Parts: sequence; C-alpha cells; structure tokens
Amino acid sequence: MHNVYSSQKIKEMTELILGFGIETFIISKAVGSAATVGVPESQKMIFQKGKNLIFVKDLPDAIELLKPDKIYTFIHKPYAKNKFNIVEVIDYLKKNQKIMLVFAGSQPGLSKKELETGSAVFLDLPGDIGSIGYTTVVLYEILKNLK
Repeated sequence: MHNVYSSQKIKEMTELILGFGIETFIISKAVGSAATVGVPESQKMIFQKGKNLIFVKDLPDAIELLKPDKIYTFIHKPYAKNKFNIVEVIDYLKKNQKIMLVFAGSQPGLSKKELETGSAVFLDLPGDIGSIGYTTVVLYEILKNLK
C-alpha cells in the first residue's frame, strides 16, 4: 500500500492481507494518522500472526529492499493501457519469482512516476471499487488460480 493517510485504511488492508495468508505487507509513504496510528496497529496485528511488515519512506525504498522480479501498479482503466493478466502473474509465481503489487492508499491514486515503476494495469470492472476492493479481487484471483 502506497501513499496512505488513513489509519483505518491500513487496518482494513492489514486484515485483508492476513485473511489471505500473505507473508509480507509493505507500507510506503504513510503520513498523518496512517503513520502514527495505523502502522503501529498493523505491526501488532501482523506480528501476532507471525507475518512480516515493512514500513518504508517511499516506493523506491520498497523496491530496493525487496528486489522484485515484476511490479504491477494498479490504477483505474483510463490511466493504464493494459488489463491485469492473471496468467502472467501465475507464471511468475510458479517460477518462484517475486512479484510486487502496488495499490494506492488514497485518491487520486498513483502518480505517473509511481506508475512507471512497474507495469501499470487495470482491472476490467464496471466502476471504481477502491484500493481495498482492488486488492481483494487481485488476491482472490491469484490464490484461486494457484490451486
């Protein structure tokens, strides 16, 4: 989750991440209550489940630390040219490659520069369902297709 201001949004995303059994949750560029309340609450929840939380200043820091093989940045349809390709993601994962999924924590979303850090993709949905919704759909599709 990148560029988040809301501690509640971090809590909701943490619950989602834990519910899907994701090992590592990365928060970059959290400010205000997200940084002072949301990150510590998330850290406690994640630590209790034996998972990992990485909190970094900005998106390039997360990329530098994790060195993912592929990065997907999610944005609304008009701002991305390519539809999210679940088959491609599953292929990467089956080859034991690391992927990073970047979701905006606040509106209007990711900047042009942030989108260019990876493959800017959209979900083919009738409308905007927000970052929590986007994350839910993407993680569900990945886990469903890995089985």
